[in-house]
Amino acid sequence: MKLFMQQDGRWCAVIDSDLQASQHMAQQCQNFMEDDEDEQVDDQVTSCVNCAFRRWLATGIECVNYPIG
Repeated sequence: MKLFMQQDGRWCAVIDSDLQASQHMAQQCQNFMEDDEDEQVDDQVTSCVNCAFRRWLATGIECVNYPIG
């Protein structure tokens, strides 16, 4: 399951209101790092939207520590 796509040299994923995909991606990610609690938006801690390496975009998130390879 590869939901991140490279756009303009950045690794981005579209995240909608159903956060199951975000949770699944984070569970598979060796670089996941829990962000500060006040920055988290998903009740499930292990979720890309709760990762310290995610940056918000208008259509989803960018992973600034995407595991290349």
